[in-house]
Amino acid sequence: MGEKLDRRRFIQLTGATGMAAIAGCSGDNGDQQTTEPATEEPTEEPTEEPTEEPTEEGPDYTNPSETENALIEPQTLNEWVEAGLVNSDDVYADPRVAVIRSDAGGYASGHVPGAVPLEVGDAAGGALLKATRLDGLAKTKALVPTGETVDQLIQNAGVGPNTTIVISGPGEGASMYYGTRLYWTLRFWGFPRERLKLLNGGTAAYGEEYELSLENVETPETGYNLEAFDEPNYGLRKGLNEMLQLVDDVNAGESSASVIDQRGSWDAKIANSHVESAANYVEGESFTQPAKWKSADEIEEHVFSYDGVEDGDEIVTMCHSGFKGTLAFFALDGIVGYDNAALFDGSWKFTWKQYNGEQDPTPNDAWRTDMHGRTEGEITATDQLSIDPDLNEQLTDLATLDANQVKKDAIEYIVGDTSGGFGCGS
Repeated sequence: MGEKLDRRRFIQLTGATGMAAIAGCSGDNGDQQTTEPATEEPTEEPTEEPTEEPTEEGPDYTNPSETENALIEPQTLNEWVEAGLVNSDDVYADPRVAVIRSDAGGYASGHVPGAVPLEVGDAAGGALLKATRLDGLAKTKALVPTGETVDQLIQNAGVGPNTTIVISGPGEGASMYYGTRLYWTLRFWGFPRERLKLLNGGTAAYGEEYELSLENVETPETGYNLEAFDEPNYGLRKGLNEMLQLVDDVNAGESSASVIDQRGSWDAKIANSHVESAANYVEGESFTQPAKWKSADEIEEHVFSYDGVEDGDEIVTMCHSGFKGTLAFFALDGIVGYDNAALFDGSWKFTWKQYNGEQDPTPNDAWRTDMHGRTEGEITATDQLSIDPDLNEQLTDLATLDANQVKKDAIEYIVGDTSGGFGCGS
């Protein structure tokens, strides 16, 4: 297979110019004939230099880190499987691939050969991708998992220093968010785009063309952990303190940032945000059916059609509970390659609507989402978040790292301390 693959890639990358160059290397001058007497030396015309510019070499898809973007097709993944790159014994090999099925419950029904389920201890699937953590004035549900959890996750998957991670799983419905939430989680904790891939159409799409495996997979021990990265990509997440500052700055005309809210139609929303359906990023009329992702051009056309959203502006995605919002984040960060996207994982349900005057104790004014023009519409219901009275008294300045405990913990986990000037939560 390797020889066929190399030849196909060679022809694709060289095109007509490359083939013409090969023909020109023979030194054959074609049908030129001389009419001069045989006693005279024939005049040899110099070979003309090619006038066409050589075609620019494109990405080498035999190298998993060099795909066009973070979205890959089943054919590409199958080539990596057949080339022996998936879950190879040499954890330091470059290239090397690990495949994680994000819906661990469906693992036994069939998976990409060499894939492992998303699980750590007793936690699996979507439950592994959220944690109750202190952020702002209270412990909050469904936030990004801790560094310890992510270290266990990548070690269970056999990830090494040169491994590209492919995320497979459902290609439709709410479970599709497990894949994009895992993508965002790994990006936040330091993984670069080129080492993360999402399988277009999920495991089902792969199974339509190639044989799925029913065997449990053992992975080699790697000892690899997040300390391999200099620091987390903490700019890809917005804590509540950062969201409040962002909204205030937009309201004051001091920021061009935009918020994309994927909850659908609701009576209340963050001020100036764009509320939309998750189906704007996948093909087909219904997101509940198996679907493929839209192209980068289509995604850009959609996002930048909103009033006030310009290419280069900061774009924050969000949703009701922190998962659906990762769909838009992946579309921007993974498919378009947009460098200024982030996720508000605290979400509307677990964070934004909780910081209002109905709570006891009432959050101090700096944190109130129902004041300062921060919310359009009325917040009428709460789940009674347990505001910490001491933090409520101490944290009256949003622009401090202490007001964003998740960011602070992430920096301390990888870097070791927060004395290196990491900013103050804005």
